[in-house]
Formats: sequence, C-alpha cells, structure tokens
Amino acid sequence: MRTIEGKITNDMKDIVDENNIAKGNGYPVKTFRELVEITAALAYLNKDHLLFYRGQSADHKSKSEKSSFYPSIYRGDYLPKREIEHRFDILLGASHKLIELLGKEKISGAPELRRKKYIQWSILQHYEVCGTPLLDFTQSLRVACSFAQQDNESSEAYVYVFGMPYITNRISINSEHDLVNVRLLSICLPEALRPYFQEGYLAATSDVDYEYESKTELDFNRRLIAKFRIPNNKGFWGRDFSSIPQSALYPKKDKFEEICNEIRLDVKKGVKTRRNWRVLVEMGGLRRICNIY
Repeated sequence: MRTIEGKITNDMKDIVDENNIAKGNGYPVKTFRELVEITAALAYLNKDHLLFYRGQSADHKSKSEKSSFYPSIYRGDYLPKREIEHRFDILLGASHKLIELLGKEKISGAPELRRKKYIQWSILQHYEVCGTPLLDFTQSLRVACSFAQQDNESSEAYVYVFGMPYITNRISINSEHDLVNVRLLSICLPEALRPYFQEGYLAATSDVDYEYESKTELDFNRRLIAKFRIPNNKGFWGRDFSSIPQSALYPKKDKFEEICNEIRLDVKKGVKTRRNWRVLVEMGGLRRICNIY
C-alpha cells in the first residue's frame, strides 16, 4: 500500500514528531471531549483522506520501535512463505465451511456472500475465526476508545487515527493506493449483529496474498496520521459521555456467532492435526474442498 504524509495540529507538533508518528509514544489526551475536538481538527487538515480509528490496550511495536498494524494473517516475527500459504489454506477452508453452513441455515443473502470473498473474510475476521488479510477499523471514536479500555489492566490505552481513501461503494478498491475498504454496515447480512454494533470497517492491501516483496508493505502504519494516549479510567469520559459496555459490542443471540463458533472448532481441529486445506476455485466461487495430510 502507498505511504501517506498526514498533517497534525500545531499543539501536537510541540510534543510529537510529525514525520515519525509511529515511533513516538503518542500524544496525551485527558478527556474524550478533548479527543473529539483534536480529531475534528485532523479531519480538516487532512481533507484528502477519510479518517478511521482503531483502539488498542497496548502499543505494539516492531523491531524498529515503530507502532505496527499488520492484519492477523501476517503477524509474527518470522514468517516463511510456507507458513503464510498454510494460513491462507486455513482461511479458504473456513470460507468454504461458512458458505456451507449458511446454505444449511437458509440465511438470506448467502448467494451474494458465496460470490464475494471479501464479505466471507470480513465475517471470519470480525468473529475472530482465523487469520485474514483484513484489519479492523471504525469511524466511531467512542467505539475505538471503548475497545482500547476493554480488558485493559494498565493505566493508559491507545487510539490511532488512519487516513484512508474515500469510500465509493460497499467494497471500495482503490488501485492508486493499493487498498480495499469494506463497509460492514452496508454489506454484512442482517443476522450478523456484531459488525453493526461495532460500526465496523475493514481494510486490506489489494492484490496481495503471500507473494509480497517486503512484509512492511502490508503494515498499516503507512497510513497512520496520529497516535493518542488516553487514561484507562471512567474520568476520561466525563459526565457527558460513557464507554460502550462489552455486552453491547458483543451482542448476544447473534446467529453468526453460533455459526462462526462451529467453524472455529473445525479450524482448531485442522491446525492440531497439521491439516493443509486446498481449495479449487472457479470463476463463480468455491467449487469443492479436499484435505491433504
């Protein structure tokens, strides 16, 4: 994906290095209102980009001491090509199982999902079934901050701002920036509740699987505009705002959670037995799957 040069406010420049946002410790923000006001200024300064957010309990850095944001399928310090191929085999097997189960459950919209791999991958990613080439984002600061504080035992949390191309469709493919953006709010089947409650978006590097020249081209720190450190306490929200509870971010009675739990069991079983899934693909979608031991 292409690297962008984001712009930050003058107040931020006094504390962080505008040319090396990923390497710094982040700009400290005391309250949610303050964060909203700063990101409003960032949106104005970065008119060529649509801002997306991501919240994390920790600032994960690479060996070069820079914040790193790899999709789950590419994570790990040492990843030989064979390991990446194996992970894609698992992803394709899980996609096939998803289509199979949706057919059995007679869920509406299944035919469209069968034709579009990015919808399949989005569901598997959002329900944490297996590694995918997609990375989670949101356009809701409240969602990002809630995720950053969730299950966090430290005194601080992190919220990141990324600059993405403007979205034109439910699945937007931007060849100039080598990016795919999936708007879950308009493409996920209505029975999949979690993406709607989390106001989720997903992004990936287009036309790249395991045939990449350098792994760093897949790191979303290339799109990072700002990094914030927020307090991990209720005082951050003040009187006018509040964190979104876990029960709302992960709603119960979610039909897709039940389906994905079944797929997750198959994935774990496949990994334990060192199963290598291979899938034959036709123009119309997945044709059949066979197991190689």
